[in-house]
Amino acid sequence: MRDLLDDDIAELYPVRGSDDVRLARLREQLFTEAPKRRPSRNWIGIAAAVVAVVMITGLVVVLRPAHRDAPATMPVTPATSLQEAATILELAEKPTAKYRHLKYLIWQTITINQVEEKVAFGATALEFEINVWVPSTEGEVVVIYRKFTGRSRPVAGAQESIERLAQMGDNGPRLWGTFCSATPCKETSLALPLPVDPVQRMEATSSRLLSPFTTNEELAATYRELAATPGIHWENGTVTLDGARTSFRIDPATGRVTGSVQDKPAGSPLPDDTATMTVDVTVEWTDRSPS
Repeated sequence: MRDLLDDDIAELYPVRGSDDVRLARLREQLFTEAPKRRPSRNWIGIAAAVVAVVMITGLVVVLRPAHRDAPATMPVTPATSLQEAATILELAEKPTAKYRHLKYLIWQTITINQVEEKVAFGATALEFEINVWVPSTEGEVVVIYRKFTGRSRPVAGAQESIERLAQMGDNGPRLWGTFCSATPCKETSLALPLPVDPVQRMEATSSRLLSPFTTNEELAATYRELAATPGIHWENGTVTLDGARTSFRIDPATGRVTGSVQDKPAGSPLPDDTATMTVDVTVEWTDRSPS
């Protein structure tokens, strides 16, 4: 093969005697050097992705697409702020089960002050349970059950009969203002803008955050409004505001509201560190119809 190559080169380019050494070197390199492989496009793409991951590690947890309908990368770590919790909600997969079942366990402090009988101030906490089944499909009936669980605990002063207090409690407080008998349901408080005053804003979000009819996208938008509020704090999922009585708990892993606490008002005779209401919320998707 070398002889054939020498003949071809000689025909194309006449070689002077002085070029014999240079030609010999070129010919030797041609037959001894291994061909250099060009990097494949796949490897280039992988390398670029690795570089991008290295550059954002520790800085960005969630990758948001440029277009809202484009696929997105799910977060790999729990949220550390309201903004990140909002993104988790927006990127959450939509379950295919028939019902979204929300269970609310509420401890409400009920106070009595019987001045006419000169009975001292008294307060008792009662536990109420609310179960809500919201169907996934439109035109289906929404089921809500409310009840007093029978559990109570004394808070301060004279104690009234549990039966009377339970009647006063009316099967639990109204955590949201929307009435919806069939899907689709819309949380009505979302139609009103949040107050400018930070404390009033925090109190006004309660119905939005606890309502079973608020969508993930609407919750996310409310989170971002709260995040822009002066004096707001996030501490491992607990959201508080300077001067506000109400605080909320958000699961950093799912972005969902898991509860709230309402402290006693200023000047109340209730003992220090007493909450007038606490709410615990659990959510599950199920195909089981409400019984």
